[in-house]
Amino acid sequence: MTIDTQTMPAPLADQGTFRRVMGRFPSFVTVITTESAAGPAGCTATAVLSLSLAPASVVVSLRTEGRTLHDIRAAGAFAVNVLSWQQREFAQRFATGDPGRRFDGVAHSYVDGVPVLDDCSATVVCRLRNAVEVYDHTLLIGTAERAACGADTPMVLMDGHSHRISRAEFPSF
Repeated sequence: MTIDTQTMPAPLADQGTFRRVMGRFPSFVTVITTESAAGPAGCTATAVLSLSLAPASVVVSLRTEGRTLHDIRAAGAFAVNVLSWQQREFAQRFATGDPGRRFDGVAHSYVDGVPVLDDCSATVVCRLRNAVEVYDHTLLIGTAERAACGADTPMVLMDGHSHRISRAEFPSF
């Protein structure tokens, strides 16, 4: 499909259209965790990316008014937990509901004082280096202190639905 930029609508896309377009970008589903004064805290996030290899670092985008962001700023550390297909129920659990009960019955351990979900597809434990507010979100820049891959393939969100990917779907280079 060719996009004719001369016939595109006004420069500011409406939220519904923009949401549908962004939904076309497959995203790994993660739970961002940290330690708070009340115990482990966390929320679901799909806006996570690798920033640099030297130093190893990531960027996480969280809602500026969110409780987890406040807790991360206070703790100075967080973990990016890439959910596996077997953990797909955690995506909703950590996105909604009582934040004080999100960890109820969820197996986790602590790495350098940061709660990490057990059996994730991948995990990166980071020290918070910077936070930049942009519109209604804050970009957290963290340097990776520990990283690990699990055995299970990650869950992906696309078009509002969760999917699992098989390693067999990707050829070797």
